[in-house]
Amino acid sequence: MENINYIQTFGMIVVQIFIFLNPPTSITVMLGMSHGCTIAERLRAAKQICIIGSMLLVVFALCGKVVLDDIFHISTEAFQVGGGLFIFLIGLTMATSKGSDGGEVQADGEKQSLSSQIITPLATPLLVGPGAMTATLVKRMELPDSLDWTIVFYLALVVTMLLVYFTYVLCCKFSKYLKPMVLRIIEKLVGLLLLCVGTSAILKGIQIFLGTL
Repeated sequence: MENINYIQTFGMIVVQIFIFLNPPTSITVMLGMSHGCTIAERLRAAKQICIIGSMLLVVFALCGKVVLDDIFHISTEAFQVGGGLFIFLIGLTMATSKGSDGGEVQADGEKQSLSSQIITPLATPLLVGPGAMTATLVKRMELPDSLDWTIVFYLALVVTMLLVYFTYVLCCKFSKYLKPMVLRIIEKLVGLLLLCVGTSAILKGIQIFLGTL
């Protein structure tokens, strides 16, 4: 039974963090910024984006709780409610935004490599932004501090970033067949999911707080 809990929790973490990372949004911008670049250049940039994004998530998962508890003295319940509200607003923005193809960015750095142009906007904050960091820390704080659950959590992060990387690879290789409108439709659906997940996090944080009274 415990193994089933591990598998279920592992799957939930992978799915939820993947949704928060929202690859369609950053891929849309990347395709617009990399207009005229070769597939090899796009793949190289995608690899660097995912490596940097993974490092950001791991660092925040390791140090985020210490920063909150010891420096800012923010309770788990308050962070979960605030994080849920933030995620809700991100989902609302995604679901109602008109979108952008990011095409105007490349004109500012035509002589630079693709990686140097897009690492900052794509690795963070587009891929790993406050919403993804919040979701990662909330999921980590929901799990016990035991070694087995720690392994499950960080293994789920690795798998999630591998899925993100494979998504980048597929989109880079088939970019000439992938229409921006398709990615925008996916972005709207992801925004709706974030609205639901954010609401759930808010309600769970309130429930935990009421249980402590």
